[in-house]
Amino acid sequence: LIGQRQKGRTDKSRGRRISSEMASKEKKEIDSRDSGMIGKASSISDLHLIEMKEMKEAGKPSEKPTSTIVEPKPCLRMAFDEIWGKRFFLYFLVISIAVAAAYPEAGRKGGPLRPRVTVSWVAVILIFFITGIKLKTQELKQAAAYWRLNIFVLLFTYIFIPATVYALTSVLRLSAFNSSIIDGMVVLSCLPTTISMCVILTKTGGGNEAAAVFNATVSNFLGIFLTPSLLLLLLGQSGSVSIADIILKISLRVVVPVVAGQIIRLAIPPVRPFVSRHGKALKRISEILLLLIVYAVFCETFYTGVDAKPEEFAILLAILLPLHLFYLGVTFFLATRSFLNFKGTDIVSVLFCSTQKTVALGLPLITAMYEDSDDIGILSVPLLIYHPMQLVVGSLLVGKLADFVRSKDGEVASEE
Repeated sequence: LIGQRQKGRTDKSRGRRISSEMASKEKKEIDSRDSGMIGKASSISDLHLIEMKEMKEAGKPSEKPTSTIVEPKPCLRMAFDEIWGKRFFLYFLVISIAVAAAYPEAGRKGGPLRPRVTVSWVAVILIFFITGIKLKTQELKQAAAYWRLNIFVLLFTYIFIPATVYALTSVLRLSAFNSSIIDGMVVLSCLPTTISMCVILTKTGGGNEAAAVFNATVSNFLGIFLTPSLLLLLLGQSGSVSIADIILKISLRVVVPVVAGQIIRLAIPPVRPFVSRHGKALKRISEILLLLIVYAVFCETFYTGVDAKPEEFAILLAILLPLHLFYLGVTFFLATRSFLNFKGTDIVSVLFCSTQKTVALGLPLITAMYEDSDDIGILSVPLLIYHPMQLVVGSLLVGKLADFVRSKDGEVASEE
């Protein structure tokens, strides 16, 4: 009896001890689980991240984490950023033409704006001075060595375009279309590339600016001789062109400002960092000066008027726009061929330098060669339509071309 009683006490105490150990173990497990959760998520954001991770692992869509609410810009600020941003030139091109149509007296020859001085000289000189001061000398030397690019531009400008336009006008002469407008199309095809527009569009589109400057200068110098010769060959007409006077003007407006900008850049060391810091501002100044040139050209056009029917303008536009797009397409197709080995920046330069036609040199040449003709006004119509049209098309393309340059040259760099 005594033994059984002692054994009962021993079993009871052992049961209490086991129960106590189990309770203690359960408490430790709860504490460790709680402390693990606290360690995993010490804040509400951490708990949310853990929840997102668990939902992601489970294949469930997770909610976006809460973020600081960004206040929208005011409407006026958004409108200002839009107009003053990438599309600045396109918007103000339309505004310039509208203002010229509303008040052409201001920008006409002899008007209060004095375009013969402020536009033909001051604006063009400043554009090329800014170009010269921004260009690195090494880049300009390299541009002269781009023999494939330079030959491509010259052949396309003075052989391919005149030949295709002459073939087209030969067909048009079989119709009742205005013969003076047809002659104006031939005159347009024989002109050199633009002096400043191709440089600005190349720069805006991320192209080879040095090559554009080189080709703009060379093309316009050669145009002084080649354009009258081509017109004599294709139209069988000649005029009195003061070659010495045109050479002097091109030298003073293009060559001298570029050289002066280069000299200042090399001779004055603080100029280079200044230009680097204010590159966007200098680019915007160039665009404003080009808009001034466009405004003056349209002021003169709206003020003097042209002798043509409205339907002839529509037909001419319907011809010139597809023709310009055709030239852009052919140029892009050829320039992207592997045997030419053009970079993305070179392709942009070729695209604008090969397909643009100058009004700054074109109008003086037309005036000098056909000053005794009664149709001198209508001879200028194709150029006056083509000039703003190429501006608008080029402005629409520069954004896409900049993306193309980054993509193409980035791929080349990665391959290297």
